Amino acid sequence: MMNMVQTMGSDIGSRQQLVRRACAAVLSRPEAPWTSARLAKAGGTNPVQLQRAFRDILGLSPRDYIVACRRKRFLETVKTGQRVTDAIYSAGFGSPSRVYDAIRLPGMTPATYGRGGKGAHIRWMSGESPVGRVMVAATDRGLCFVQIGEEDEMRRALAKEFPLAEIDLNPSAALKPMLRAALAVASAKRMPAEFPIDIQGTAFQWRVWRALTKIPRGETRSYSDVARAIGRPSAVRAVARACATNPVALVVPCHRVVAKTGAAGGYRWGVSIKKKLLTEEKS
Repeated sequence: MMNMVQTMGSDIGSRQQLVRRACAAVLSRPEAPWTSARLAKAGGTNPVQLQRAFRDILGLSPRDYIVACRRKRFLETVKTGQRVTDAIYSAGFGSPSRVYDAIRLPGMTPATYGRGGKGAHIRWMSGESPVGRVMVAATDRGLCFVQIGEEDEMRRALAKEFPLAEIDLNPSAALKPMLRAALAVASAKRMPAEFPIDIQGTAFQWRVWRALTKIPRGETRSYSDVARAIGRPSAVRAVARACATNPVALVVPCHRVVAKTGAAGGYRWGVSIKKKLLTEEKS
């Protein structure tokens, strides 16, 4: 038994090492024309083993990781003042449409701010909806916070979530489009637009949250359905935790994930609100 445990531990360690090597190669040259074979060679393995290792350890496919690195390079390059067209190609994107696919909502990547919101300037705005008051907040890069509740409580929650950020004292009219999008979902309507998301989360959480954005309005999925959709069928509890810690309610529709029995299941902002949202979306 001890030998078996040691073998398993050694296998996990070796897979972590190959993932580190592959990630380091992409980070050093995200613009390179990475193929499965080329990346596997950088990791010291074959494409099939690399795919499995990335899924098991990062919760991402190698392709997802490459796109995330290119997105980061693109945003950093644009910030220096370089022309957008030049930044697109220097980051490794073959066309402007590929950049759009990488930065829109389903392509969420790591937050640009530090822990506690360090270095971020956050604006906010709120409005009434059929399920209660909704608050949205955003950094300069994208939406970072959407909650449902009493305004005073939500403002305190925003300050607690980002204690090191510079948060505006007054609501910002610049966030009207984002607020309209959140209010549309709260009213069981189609979200009028997609927005870049700037949130903290693990690689596994990003996969779950991205999967949630693909659940059509008026439909639901079980936690086990979502686990299978991201290629982690045994991670049902972890999926439930990711849903419970979703920082952008409504926009990332965690309310559309229910128990396998069909029961509503839990909801961070109240089961009654979840049931109302689902009922209205199905009507």
